[in-house]
Amino acid sequence: MINYNLTTNIKAQIIWALMFVFFNTTAQNLVPNPSFENFITCPSKNYKPAPPPWYLATKNGPVYLNACDTSKYASVPLNVTKGFSFQYARTGSAYIYIDYENGITRGYIQVKLLDSLISGHCYYVEHFVNVPNPMKYACNNIGMLFTYKAIYVDTIGTFYGLLPANPQVLCYGNPIITDTLNWIKVSGIYKAKGGEQYLTLGNFLDNAHTNSVQIQTTGYAGAGYYIDDVSVIPLDSMQLKADAGRDTTIVKGDSVWIGSRLCGLTNVVWYNAANNVIDTGAPGLWVKPTSNTFYVIEQNVCGQYSRDTVFVNVQPLPVSMLNFECLMLNERQVKVSWETANEINVSHFNVQRSIDGITFETIGKVNAKGASTYNFNDPLTTHDSRFTTLYYRLQVVDKNGNKTYSEIKNISIGYNKEIKVFPNPTSGMINIQFPGSGNWQITITDMEGRIVWQNECRGCNGT
Repeated sequence: MINYNLTTNIKAQIIWALMFVFFNTTAQNLVPNPSFENFITCPSKNYKPAPPPWYLATKNGPVYLNACDTSKYASVPLNVTKGFSFQYARTGSAYIYIDYENGITRGYIQVKLLDSLISGHCYYVEHFVNVPNPMKYACNNIGMLFTYKAIYVDTIGTFYGLLPANPQVLCYGNPIITDTLNWIKVSGIYKAKGGEQYLTLGNFLDNAHTNSVQIQTTGYAGAGYYIDDVSVIPLDSMQLKADAGRDTTIVKGDSVWIGSRLCGLTNVVWYNAANNVIDTGAPGLWVKPTSNTFYVIEQNVCGQYSRDTVFVNVQPLPVSMLNFECLMLNERQVKVSWETANEINVSHFNVQRSIDGITFETIGKVNAKGASTYNFNDPLTTHDSRFTTLYYRLQVVDKNGNKTYSEIKNISIGYNKEIKVFPNPTSGMINIQFPGSGNWQITITDMEGRIVWQNECRGCNGT
């Protein structure tokens, strides 16, 4: 027996009807129940149905979450989604969760549009996603797929519930979305072939074609996302304005992304302040100005022309770095040293280390003291013996909390590698053979431990 919540459902129907009227007078959204507010039965600990007319396109999930659940297991903002999670809905009081990458599983949510898409017509499409707090990983391939017929998948190949397809809409550049705080927009322009009636959300590619990144050390061993506010709007019922991004301030030497990640834009031109073309066909790009400037985007999308301008303010570097080096003191210690010419409002330096040159962790803090020379010794542990190369950088933190970074230096640590000294003993010349390239401090002592010779070898490689 289905327990029908009349009060909530009537309210949702009224809101839905009002939204439909609004979109018909301004921009008509072809997605019914776009923010999942309308439901028949409130979700609970053991019952999380898809809110109609949405339904599951696979046996694996999704999970419906709504503030109507007072038990908090399937509530909003607090719920148990692969562990305790806290996230407000982007609008209203409900959202959906599905798996995007979890070993061999996928989840999909599907809906029939209010009307079929018209051949040759352009549509603005979007939905918003957010990473739940318990997720250990995040991934890309956050996709939107349009089809003529409803689809359902149970088991294909080695995957449980994988629906292999090429979604028409992804974020531009298909980045990995890692934000656990903000709702991130996935949007695009879709030119219909005609007759498409169904929209499906999820990851349509297998693990070999999905990029993922670990975002915390513990948690659910997969990548899943909350979904809210889904839209498919005929472009001729709205005005799509060019988006150059928000005005911003950077530190000299930094890069900044301008524009948007709206996919499907092709007739786009970017100009710099000198009115020179710097890029075409891209909704956004990375720029690295050295002084205050502005950029202009000009676009013509399905007959709609518009321009927009973004201003980038460039502040001087908080630190002028004269020298930054890493030196192997011995097989158990790396010396990180740097020298500054001037420091503006600098609070401290965080010394950061990485095993791959991409993901860094802070291993020490050195307080700023004005233009000076700094040293930090990194005592390596046996855990580091698995690696032959380590990467170091400095995170410069100013008194306002802003952060900038030095260049990255790498060094061969030579663990489990033999350093050969021959002949030994000797009363004359000796040879020292290093296990790999790097910077080394060499100290030679006599039988009583007295230093008889000491020097540094930079860029040593071989004998």
